[in-house]
Amino acid sequence: MKRLSRLAAMTVYVLALFSIWLLGGSKYAWMSDLDPTYAEAAIETDGSRDLVATLLLVIAFLATAFLAASGPTRGARVAPLFLAILAVVLYVVARP
Repeated sequence: MKRLSRLAAMTVYVLALFSIWLLGGSKYAWMSDLDPTYAEAAIETDGSRDLVATLLLVIAFLATAFLAASGPTRGARVAPLFLAILAVVLYVVARP
């Protein structure tokens, strides 16, 4: 059962990272590609994308905390630290 819960936590972590990556970028970038007179910054608003990405980052942290707490060995407890750092890096890079 412990192995199944660790697999579920890892799946939640991967899905959260994938969702953060999908939410990254600007949804209006294609407009400035078609017509350079459109300013992306003038169109883009602070919508709920940032809020959802932040909540997904928190979910990824909770999944890594569970992985660290349920790790059978010291190496299995340290590895989630690198996963958390990867989540933060992806969050920062995905933000426009």
